[in-house]
Amino acid sequence: MITDLRLLPVLNSKGETSVKVSLVTDSGSYSASVPSGTSKGSNEAKELAFEKVRRIFPKLRQKIIGLEENPEKIDRLLISTDRTSNFRSIGGNLALAISIAAARAQSHGNLWKLDGLKENETFPLPIGNVIGGGAHGGGTDWQEFLLIPYMAKNPLEAIESLIHAWYAIGDELKKKSLLVGRNLENAWMANIDEEDTLELISSIAQDWHMRTGIDFAASGLWDGKCYNYRKSGMKLTTDKQFDLVKETAEKYKIWYLEDPFHENGFASFTALTRELSKNHLIVGDDLYCTSLRRLEKGIQEKATNGIIIKPNQVGTLSQSQRVVSLAHSKGFAPVVSHRSGETGDDWIADLGILWNAPLIKTGIMGMERLAKHNRLIQLWEDVPNPRMAELP
Repeated sequence: MITDLRLLPVLNSKGETSVKVSLVTDSGSYSASVPSGTSKGSNEAKELAFEKVRRIFPKLRQKIIGLEENPEKIDRLLISTDRTSNFRSIGGNLALAISIAAARAQSHGNLWKLDGLKENETFPLPIGNVIGGGAHGGGTDWQEFLLIPYMAKNPLEAIESLIHAWYAIGDELKKKSLLVGRNLENAWMANIDEEDTLELISSIAQDWHMRTGIDFAASGLWDGKCYNYRKSGMKLTTDKQFDLVKETAEKYKIWYLEDPFHENGFASFTALTRELSKNHLIVGDDLYCTSLRRLEKGIQEKATNGIIIKPNQVGTLSQSQRVVSLAHSKGFAPVVSHRSGETGDDWIADLGILWNAPLIKTGIMGMERLAKHNRLIQLWEDVPNPRMAELP
């Protein structure tokens, strides 16, 4: 039984005040804090400022104290109390903190066990953001240039190889007097354009036996008529953007392509998936916003073969679970993801295992990012029959 529920402020990696909830039961105390995005899709659950959450919290607390720690029932209570489609009444950040804390209580602090033990527990491969741009800060209009250590035999080997590659890239940029600093996710910022960035990470990927990826975050470039490249001055029609993405993927052998078109560009995603899905993973983030309804549309239109899962986009763990289950059933790869404004909480590491996700976006450097890697390293020693995910 839930005997107490407390609301606490916690700072995220951007220095913003985020939401933390501590849920007390007969068996112990379980907490959860939630991150905040910078590049947000318009279909995401509403995030409320901490002071507004503080005013809302007491009435919600009264409804929850005395209940059994059943996460499904608590999620239904959160949804019915809010009475909106995007948690604009109580806030998706408050809802998710309570939802995760309740699930931790149910699983006695081990979210990866929430649905029971499987014969083998699959650990996701990390996607590391090594050079940044776009809304996160950097020299390019595309937001993230990514590396995937797909040959790693365990989580420690995976993050160590990413860290070594990250340092190698930083050294190369510094040697050429191109290094500016680090951005919101501790990716390198540099005075180089997209093409030079791809030349560099492609070389590093080859040396370190990794796959490459790009998060275009193209919604941030779209003005309703064309894609505006502010740094280069290019203005591309939808057709020209399609050509650029396809040519880039083929020329540089970019395996992972996230949000190459704006959040309502289903037709463009479908055309790209039709041509590239055999050898590439085309992933929707803003396209889906972890929404069951939008994923159903994506399945119907064969828009992608992968989907980003960010629970704070939808507001509860059970809603996210339904999206993951549907994705798996239709052959879509779920990619569990952090946000740019992260806290030190590590629950997405457990969710990567719970949801049998082949990939997890966690960033590389910064203790708020490394906390997720450290959790996976710990669980590799604790979980029976662990194995790393294998990519096609």
